[in-house]
Amino acid sequence: MPLIRDITQADYSMVEELLFANDLGNGRFYEPEGIDVIVAELHGSVVGVAEFKLHCDFGHDERREAHPGEQTFILTMAVGDTARRSGVGRALLIEIARRSQEAGNTFLALVPQEGEDATSRQAFFKACGLTLYGPDTPGAAWGCPLSRILNADATSSGIFPS
Repeated sequence: MPLIRDITQADYSMVEELLFANDLGNGRFYEPEGIDVIVAELHGSVVGVAEFKLHCDFGHDERREAHPGEQTFILTMAVGDTARRSGVGRALLIEIARRSQEAGNTFLALVPQEGEDATSRQAFFKACGLTLYGPDTPGAAWGCPLSRILNADATSSGIFPS
């Protein structure tokens, strides 16, 4: 299981490489100013990253009527090729949900990045409990109540019986 922790400045170059390898970074020096960032570490190496805002009213700002109001909004998630399908992405998502709940939010939202891996990204988010809300158009938002992610984690962790 990966160690999920806050980013440190020592992680910046590894995170930039990871984002760039996933077509999510611009190859320049990484500077995560004004956002929350966590990383997933396996065997001393950063293998995943998630950038998010704990308090965001994306739907209101974008005039999306179906949006539930203030929530935690995931800006970017990336997992290295060698760590995919090992629980790293889910562990990042669960940590964001935990922090969001501690901050008093009840809903998690994101817009899956477009591009080559868009179908697999959407499949991953769907498997984690997020669903499309609003019209199915480019840039469509996905989301779910935090309870859906946290309850699924508790069930799979053996805390609650299935």
